[in-house]
Amino acid sequence: MPVRLSTTAVLLLFLSPAVLCQSAPSPQTVAKSTAPAEPAAAPATSAANPTDAALPPPSSAAGDTATAKSRTLFFYTSPRSTVEMEVHTIPATTADRLARLRDDFRQAGCVGPNMREQTVAAKHGESGTNLVCIWPGGSQGTIVVSAHYEHEGLGQGALDDWSGAALLPFLYQAIQGQPRENTYVFLESWKREGAETWLKSLSRADRKCIRAMIDLDGLGLSYTRFFTTFSPFETSPPGSAHLQVELLWAALDEGLTQAPEQTSPHHWLSVDTTDPFRAIMVPTIVIHSIPPGDAKLPGSAADLASAVDGNDYYQTYHLMCAYLTSLDRVAAKLDTSDRIWETGAPDIEPEQETPLVTFRQFTNGRLAPPPTH
Repeated sequence: MPVRLSTTAVLLLFLSPAVLCQSAPSPQTVAKSTAPAEPAAAPATSAANPTDAALPPPSSAAGDTATAKSRTLFFYTSPRSTVEMEVHTIPATTADRLARLRDDFRQAGCVGPNMREQTVAAKHGESGTNLVCIWPGGSQGTIVVSAHYEHEGLGQGALDDWSGAALLPFLYQAIQGQPRENTYVFLESWKREGAETWLKSLSRADRKCIRAMIDLDGLGLSYTRFFTTFSPFETSPPGSAHLQVELLWAALDEGLTQAPEQTSPHHWLSVDTTDPFRAIMVPTIVIHSIPPGDAKLPGSAADLASAVDGNDYYQTYHLMCAYLTSLDRVAAKLDTSDRIWETGAPDIEPEQETPLVTFRQFTNGRLAPPPTH
């Protein structure tokens, strides 16, 4: 385990540029897309059947060149009523949750070889299943978005962690607004062991191409919060601080009156899927919503669907759509001292360097509401 040191959103570390899989063009504007008549088709993977471990090769889909030159990045959204109904309708068992998520991802366009399942073994003879959905990009870079879905604890497990798991299919849908430079991996992890198992199943080359890892847990209790470092002895890569900066820029572009706040999840986080990634120095960030005063709520008997505030949850969803979209253009620069991170220099205008978000609301979502019976 590497030595680690904590970082904050306002402390930017400038080190020599790291060797990355492939450089990316300069960041562009981000805009919410109105839904087209036909949803974007998944880019083709290799002709051979991919294994559970292998990531797909870069997509050569037509339109990648035009996208790279465009000053606007697009993403899809779903209507608030659909998003809220999904998080408030909680499957009772772990198996039921997996079945719901599998169906939600299919409705979001994750079909064929882009959806994979992986058996996970844990201690004491336990076993579970990872659900992985992939949206191939045009370069070798990978952005991982993860949540754990198993049901444990006394309540319904709405916060810990149906709220994070339920959001991943919506985010998978969101990034389909246009071809992407990076491959997006959406990992529904069975406990912490699921994230570790998936990471170990990759080749060394694929692991080196992971540019960022975002973990979603405990969403909808209050406004969006974040954290990146879990030990005072950690030395985080500079990309972790830059992930924080990009999140704050996305919140500013979203027009949020409450900026995401750095809040430690130490006292409530039961499953840390970022740990295996932090151990190999991948920039990570945990997105959550648990205030320090409510640290005992996740996993308790009061962890019910009613604990998830629809407004806070949808606001976090909206922010994550913009955040993941903007990361597509800056992910290759997260571990570098590129000028887009030098927000204190007098000759830098960061608002001209970082992705921006504009608003064009639409109500044509593709995910169907879950059954109410």
